[in-house]
Amino acid sequence: MDRIRVLVAEDEEAVREALVDLLSSDAAIEVVGSAKDTDEAIQMATDCKPDVALVDVKMPGGGGARAAREIRANSPQTHVVALSAYEDRRTVLEMLRAGVVGYVVKGTSADEILRTVRRSLRGQGSLSVEVTADVIHELVALLDRSEALSRELQELDRTKSELIQIVSHELFTPMTTIQGFAMLVSEQGEALQVDEVRDLADGVMRASDRLKRLVGNLEAAARLDRAGVEVATRPMAASDLVLRVLSEFPRFAERIVTVDALEEPEVRLWADLELGARALIVVVENALAFSGEDGMVEISIQPSEGDVRVTVSDHGPGVPEELRDRIFDAFTQTDGSITRRHEGLGIGLFLARRIMRAHGGDLTYAPRPGGGSSFTLSFPGFGVPAVEAQEV
Repeated sequence: MDRIRVLVAEDEEAVREALVDLLSSDAAIEVVGSAKDTDEAIQMATDCKPDVALVDVKMPGGGGARAAREIRANSPQTHVVALSAYEDRRTVLEMLRAGVVGYVVKGTSADEILRTVRRSLRGQGSLSVEVTADVIHELVALLDRSEALSRELQELDRTKSELIQIVSHELFTPMTTIQGFAMLVSEQGEALQVDEVRDLADGVMRASDRLKRLVGNLEAAARLDRAGVEVATRPMAASDLVLRVLSEFPRFAERIVTVDALEEPEVRLWADLELGARALIVVVENALAFSGEDGMVEISIQPSEGDVRVTVSDHGPGVPEELRDRIFDAFTQTDGSITRRHEGLGIGLFLARRIMRAHGGDLTYAPRPGGGSSFTLSFPGFGVPAVEAQEV
């Protein structure tokens, strides 16, 4: 019967010689090499292709982990057993990841070392009692992390599916409206009265505005994800930000009151113009939607200690108290019924708050005295440290 061919790799001469003597005392084992460092162990294993390599963890030249990886790469049939005085979890796991099939702590009995060599030849793993508890603990922790990641991935998949369904619906609604109006004009154009054409054009404009703002929100969300937890900002007049937002609502000019917001050019804040404007657009659009056909919306600017607060107030029904902690969550609307009157993804306020917090500010809600809602966007004020402007 062929003997088990073993390579010993150990930097301490006395320990190396003792191991060679121990293994040679077993008639079933032949010691084919004795290496004193990592490089010598790798070269010997490449040359003689042993059945088993007994490798010290802390050898000079890169250590046992390097030796184990390269021995397995150069001699795939060789089974590597780690030998060490160290039994800490990090060392054990490092060697196990390098592909060892056994881990023996120095001081283990001679019988246990010989038994580990035989077991490794059969491809059977072996761990000293001293390290087994640590490995089991690590495996349990790894299992817990894997289960948590699995739950997160399942939730992410559910959220993604829900988002795709909602976005598809929200995109198709204005597109269908535009398509329907176009077909009506194409088929009955000559019979339509001027007032009817005007009404159709107004409907197309409303659908187009909705489509434009939806795409703007999705684009802002993608840009925010690319930018990370902070967006690059620059100082600007608060009135410039408000003017940028008002340009998005030309049809509602008579319903939006700026409350001296445009008469305060000296009030300056830190913002990314496009993303900051997008957050304010979301809040203004929300206020218009919940203010009815003729309800007024007020925008005011108030410098405060360390920040500038842009507040949007409406005269709508307000937010029920039980929903005030949830309105900034994704896919949440105050009217959650299937037949809800107000359109939207339910991600607008969620997106707006993300944008504001990436600015180093916040978006908050408060009931408006006398009825309605007030949403306040807090931007870092001029003179407050902010991220240097750069491409995002």
